[in-house]
Amino acid sequence: MVEFAIVVPVMLALILGLIDLGRAFIFGVSVQEGARQAARLAASANYDVNVDDGAVLGRLVAASTPALVGCASSSAANQACNGGIWTFNVSIVNGGSTYSSSTYSTPLAAARSASALPGATVTVTTSGSVALLPGVVVGGFGLVLPQISVQGQAAMVIL
Repeated sequence: MVEFAIVVPVMLALILGLIDLGRAFIFGVSVQEGARQAARLAASANYDVNVDDGAVLGRLVAASTPALVGCASSSAANQACNGGIWTFNVSIVNGGSTYSSSTYSTPLAAARSASALPGATVTVTTSGSVALLPGVVVGGFGLVLPQISVQGQAAMVIL
């Protein structure tokens, strides 16, 4: 009985740690795929007038399931969803001109109006953190669980 009492907490910690790392890995892969699909959609913005900033962020959120569940498909750069704060950035670089979400609320529309889309490089980046043991509140006991940072980035050339 004593051996069991010593071994159980260690085994439980190992199992919960493996579950959390697996969850973070799945979130990382899904966010990377979402960024890739959003960049692919943004790369067609030069010849498809229906592609706008909302469509690109909508594709990012939709393709990043389960990581970005609950995020809005709006052009908000920072959103609180799925237990963390997620940051979205769309950047279009053409020569010396840069159109980014940090500067413009709609960078794709700004680059389109400046005729800077052909030959530009579009980069879609999203980053956030995954809560270890989601739904478990331990702050009342003075414990703080660490967060695992997750990021996805993809770049493509607009033809």
